[in-house]
Amino acid sequence: MIISMIAAVSENNIIGQDNKLAWNLPTDTAYYKNTIQDKTIIMGRKTAESPDMFFSKKRNILITRKGNYQKENFEVTSGLEEALKLPEENEEVFITGGGEIYKMGMEIADKLYITRVHTVIEGDTSFPEIKPELWKMISERKIEADEKNEYSFSFLIYERK
Repeated sequence: MIISMIAAVSENNIIGQDNKLAWNLPTDTAYYKNTIQDKTIIMGRKTAESPDMFFSKKRNILITRKGNYQKENFEVTSGLEEALKLPEENEEVFITGGGEIYKMGMEIADKLYITRVHTVIEGDTSFPEIKPELWKMISERKIEADEKNEYSFSFLIYERK
């Protein structure tokens, strides 16, 4: 199994504010949907309840500490280790947030799909630091701000060294 994480992250590692994305980037939203739509995704409860969240057509796994929590079209687990036992061995699985789940996932992820949003912004949820001694960037594509995308950003893909 390949464990990947996908997130849009500001220059100061912010990913959101009040359980919402901190920006409006339709090009990134389309990239995100296209990347995860046919994959198994794993996320925390707050992320699953976010109005900005898009889900997989294949399989959605939710992690929560709330006992007896249920959400339609989700398999509910109590932790990342339990969640990772559900997918098939040979598939790529995406961790899609939030902040606490990303922190746990950073220890075991094989690949990172990062949209680096070229701004410094206020927020209450962050992505862990991507340490260059542990990660190698294998792909980079820059998108300039325009009438649809309020900030410039870059699609980056990293693999664990």
